[in-house]
Amino acid sequence: MEAIDFELLDYIVPAYYVLTTAEASSNLARFDGVRYGYRTKAKDLELTEFYKRTRSEGFGREVKRRILLGTFVLSAGYYDAYFTKAQQVRKLVVDRTDLIFKDFDLIVLPTAPTTAFRLGEKMDDPIAMYLADIYTVYANLTGIPGISLPLFTHTNGMPFGMQAMTSRFNELSLLQFSHLMMQQ
Repeated sequence: MEAIDFELLDYIVPAYYVLTTAEASSNLARFDGVRYGYRTKAKDLELTEFYKRTRSEGFGREVKRRILLGTFVLSAGYYDAYFTKAQQVRKLVVDRTDLIFKDFDLIVLPTAPTTAFRLGEKMDDPIAMYLADIYTVYANLTGIPGISLPLFTHTNGMPFGMQAMTSRFNELSLLQFSHLMMQQ
């Protein structure tokens, strides 16, 4: 086991949220209440009002937030500034990760920088919740398999976890390591 420096860590969360909000915005556009998704129960609405009601009632606050952010990063004036840059960051992170896996079989790191939040604790602070994803979004951004394992319960009563990741298509090693860790 050896600690390594990962100089791109500060860019992972911003790149991930730019890309995933863009995906949410474009993918959720099809949930119009006509062909897919929730449909408002209100009757005799004009088409525009039908769409507004359906989407307002059918999506929660977080989904609406992601759709709005995604629409923004995909808009003509900001596409290159945000979406294209995030794709470039993803490429750098993937390339750096591939280099790490030339020398190591596993990447092990905390699941989160803190213990788990208490239920509902950060609901009014989405930025704090997004920043807590600094380690978990890494696997998603790079497309590698990862698993979070409970490590211990902190003195504050909340769990703390560790996560392990392997290179693409190396899930068996990940599962074997996880099994070994859970035997401890």
